[in-house]
Amino acid sequence: MKRIFTLLLLPICTGAFAQKLGPLSIEKIMRDPKWIGVAPSNIRWSDDSKKIYFNWNPENADRDQLFAITPIKHKPEKVSIDAQKALIPEYGEWNKKRTIKLFEKNGDIWLSDLKTGKIQQLTNTVDRESSATFSGDESKVIFQRGENLYSLKINGGELVQLTNFTHGASATPAPAAGRRGGGARRGAADVATGNDQERWLKAEQLELFDIIKVKNKDRKLDSAERKNFEVKKLKEIAVDDKSVGSVAVSPDGRYITYRLAKYPEGVKSAIVPDYVTASGFTEDIPNRTKVGGPQTTYESFVFDTQKDTTYKIVTSAIPGIKDLPDYVKDYPKELERRTKANLDRQVEIRGPFWSEDGKNAIVEVSAQDNKDKWIMKLDPATGALSVMDREHDDAWVGGPGQGNVGFTDNTHFYFESENSGYAHIYLLDVTTGAKKTADHREIRGADPAALQR
Repeated sequence: MKRIFTLLLLPICTGAFAQKLGPLSIEKIMRDPKWIGVAPSNIRWSDDSKKIYFNWNPENADRDQLFAITPIKHKPEKVSIDAQKALIPEYGEWNKKRTIKLFEKNGDIWLSDLKTGKIQQLTNTVDRESSATFSGDESKVIFQRGENLYSLKINGGELVQLTNFTHGASATPAPAAGRRGGGARRGAADVATGNDQERWLKAEQLELFDIIKVKNKDRKLDSAERKNFEVKKLKEIAVDDKSVGSVAVSPDGRYITYRLAKYPEGVKSAIVPDYVTASGFTEDIPNRTKVGGPQTTYESFVFDTQKDTTYKIVTSAIPGIKDLPDYVKDYPKELERRTKANLDRQVEIRGPFWSEDGKNAIVEVSAQDNKDKWIMKLDPATGALSVMDREHDDAWVGGPGQGNVGFTDNTHFYFESENSGYAHIYLLDVTTGAKKTADHREIRGADPAALQR
């Protein structure tokens, strides 16, 4: 019903403003849209399905403005600035029943209850919170602040930091000799590793003075007592000078995956001269680096919160990881150099994408030379990958539909591929490895927003 009504919007809005143009010609086709009437764009339903919003410019203003209609009231009405400020953003994360929506607005995380109409602001900080999603049991909101991941209880408000990325080694400075008691404590500790005379003197002191024995015993008891009351600190994950991204948590909260990026240093970017400028002078437009220049390298990791350990996702066993592109055969010296080096190709991992029950995790691995893309199953307990599908093209792996991936249920994963020479959506059984082309009925459980990308 929504789709049918949306399609009807175009003739409703444009009928009153369209002109009879007669036979089309190149001159008419190339006219300024303002002369012939502008069709509405960015058409979308409100979350409660009571209104349709769209951008439109029926008055030949300098730019399109936001309008709204309802299934009953078909006359478009302009949405005021105050009303626009109160609007819930189009994109966000829904719960499984699609009754509660998480969204980011002005750098904070908000919660919208579709049944009650209540909108609740969950964070209000100067930092930007983003990438909000529900935990597996939907009792918490998982979001990113800076580089780190946090969880917030929806019905309790407890805020928990899940990761602690650190740039550079952390060290606790030793107490300075001039501080009160610093020299005495340091001397007592050093005497155990001193020379023969110092060790003999310490042994004699312990024999002659009972008070020293008592103090030593108290010191050991104090240390043991402090250890009992110590609060377990969040593991520091040292990332050196690398950039952290794609931080995500598994539905059961045990595994946290993240990606580190190392940007090349001293790489020049090409520039494009811009001759038509407001200043009247030629200005440079920053552009990309030259083809063949050093690229950003990526590594993906798993943080097992239960075992308090981190490990790298293993890419060395990916089928074809050492394959060389066909074009290298045209450059004998380069072919010889690369063959001798026998290096793994640089890849970038996207995901993981988890099934709802948390039992299956799939990643999309892309070669940086754009000749291969793999759909692989991740074993989060070890970081090992097993191939489920490989798309190879000596020219270029890409095209429309890239990035359309997700689970339709706990055992079936859909993705786009051009393996046949045409872009198709495939459905993969992650338990058996069976793959087939999918139709709309088989992916009806997929995220609609993902399929529209």
